[in-house]
Amino acid sequence: MQAVGERVLMVVAVEHGSDEERLAWVERQFWIDQDAALVAAEAWLATLNPGEDRALRRRLEVQRASIMTRRGDPRQGAVTVQRILDWAERHGDRTLQSRCHEVLGSIFELVGDRALALEHAVATNDLLDEAESPLMRAAARLTLADALGSAGSFDEARRRYGEALRLVIDDPETGIRYTILNNLAYTEYLADNQEAALAAVENLIALSSLHDRPIGMYARDTIARVYLTAGRLDDAEATLLAAMEAKPVDFLPDSIAMAQVTLVETYRRQGCLDKAQAVVDQCLTLTTEHGLARWATEVTREQAEIFAARDDFKAAFEAYRSYHAQSVALSAGENESRGSILEAMFQTAESRRESERYREMAERDPLTGLHNRRFADEHLTTLLTEVREGGTPLAIAMLDVDHFKRINDDLTHDVGDQVLRVLARILSDAVTRVPGGIVARLGGEEFLLVIPGVAAELMCVLCEEVRAAVSGHDWSAITDGLHVTASLGVAFAPADADTSSALVRAADVRMYVAKRDGRDRVVYQGD
Repeated sequence: MQAVGERVLMVVAVEHGSDEERLAWVERQFWIDQDAALVAAEAWLATLNPGEDRALRRRLEVQRASIMTRRGDPRQGAVTVQRILDWAERHGDRTLQSRCHEVLGSIFELVGDRALALEHAVATNDLLDEAESPLMRAAARLTLADALGSAGSFDEARRRYGEALRLVIDDPETGIRYTILNNLAYTEYLADNQEAALAAVENLIALSSLHDRPIGMYARDTIARVYLTAGRLDDAEATLLAAMEAKPVDFLPDSIAMAQVTLVETYRRQGCLDKAQAVVDQCLTLTTEHGLARWATEVTREQAEIFAARDDFKAAFEAYRSYHAQSVALSAGENESRGSILEAMFQTAESRRESERYREMAERDPLTGLHNRRFADEHLTTLLTEVREGGTPLAIAMLDVDHFKRINDDLTHDVGDQVLRVLARILSDAVTRVPGGIVARLGGEEFLLVIPGVAAELMCVLCEEVRAAVSGHDWSAITDGLHVTASLGVAFAPADADTSSALVRAADVRMYVAKRDGRDRVVYQGD
């Protein structure tokens, strides 16, 4: 693991690259040094304004949540990532969706919900672009392989582990190959496939020796478990004692307690009951101090086995009773944890839907149901930012109903409202044919059409069709024979302007030129 000073230097060094290069570096660091990845993500997030590059911000937040979830309560991480997933789905960001599903799959794997873990793992891979880096594709395959193995689909799990390993076979810098081999070995252990499990751990050990990279606590426990199954008790003992001595990067209370449980079983099967009891006592102290219910339960089972081996059957019976009670409580706790995560995610989704409903109300014109000026201003500003950054061109049109005051004065305001509602439907029908097109009522009888990514000639054709549709509509049932027409002024970005106020002003001027020149027409150049 790198020292803090080294991490800071690396973060500073990478800041000079493009955003894509920096983001790729941060995501890669997850598989090299998670502390460095967390430092880099949080430092970058601190420099971003709340409304700035929302997709980038959320990618960094997912990275942070993924790391923090593995270090604490997964509930908050699940809520954060689900919120980001909802945003990514609304904005069609498939890469961000894939990252979110990967983290959620890992969370549900952690809390034992195999069905949801598999569902998210499948989505991770379905959404992943094949142009992604081999590392990111391998991480997605690994998530799927883990979920398949937990669900008992061992053949499919093996295939996915193989795919993941082939993607990063020539990547000596990251630790993902070690994770793949470790998880493959554990899956083979669960499948009671002793030969394949041994092959996987031997490959893991050989890889570590080749690159002079220490093996972590969790991986060493897997190796010891496989050796136990193969009857290689001395090798299992040596592996675990070396791990305790080496104190690798993941030398944490959870991994220590896990290794102690395996070591107790090793000593017990060797007949070294005093050594086994000493480790049981150490493990009980550790699990009590850190609240490690799972390993406290497992070591209680081992305690019962030790009592039985000493022919103290009364003590063994009491220990087994305690083990059973702890197992029931542990299962209930895991169910509660899963339920808590799902409930928190549900409440977050409900809150978001309520918030979206109020936002939708605030951005809609109550008379016509169209977007209002507030939405139009925000949407236009966003699109013009993309134009200035080299995105596709944009066209807008200001539309005003001709002689609308006469309709209100001669036929009542109620008739005027009916005209506006029908006009809104005509405009919506025309604009929705264009991907990304919107129409908004700015106020009174004035409307704004916003059409991204369309050539100037096609925009002019569209506006002529709109004008003709308004003029050609049968208004007699509403206006008692009074004809309704509209005048339109068209402007283009970046040709006419690249800011919201200037572009709207250009379209507004041309709309008034259309009125000056006789109304019921479209003006799209000059003034």
